[in-house]
Amino acid sequence: MFSYKIVLVGNFGVGKTSLIRRFVDNSFSEEYLSTIGVSISKKTIGNATIMIWDIEGHTEFKPIFKQYLLGAKGFILVADLLRPESIDQIANHLQLCHAVVKDAPVVVALNKSDMPHQLKENTLDEIKALSPSIIEVSKTSAKNGDAVEDLFLKLNETICAQIS
Repeated sequence: MFSYKIVLVGNFGVGKTSLIRRFVDNSFSEEYLSTIGVSISKKTIGNATIMIWDIEGHTEFKPIFKQYLLGAKGFILVADLLRPESIDQIANHLQLCHAVVKDAPVVVALNKSDMPHQLKENTLDEIKALSPSIIEVSKTSAKNGDAVEDLFLKLNETICAQIS
């Protein structure tokens, strides 16, 4: 049995906490509670315990932000399909993560896929092309669970293969 850390990174209000709740507890709440600082959840899959760090969305300019990323074995970058500016920030979030943990595997969750949205046809390919460390880009819905577990499991599988 071993444990490792992953960190969810993204703008405020994109659904990082909701994705974690869906994955860890299979639950969803319409109530919005902003994460202040960091919240840590855990889930065991097979012989691995994942420590899931949920960090607040307004961290880019805080000196402590990089400390939250230290020791991470992987990242989930989260954007909101209803807010194109959050998708535009994925490259910046990726750069910040890799400045602290070079070449860690990354999955990208384009969240709120259950809502009507306009996404350019090649957006997923463009995001995937940002870095060879991006192993998956998926439209997710924390509300109905679409692609949430698959995204976490894909990251877990990649990290476990690297560790063993």
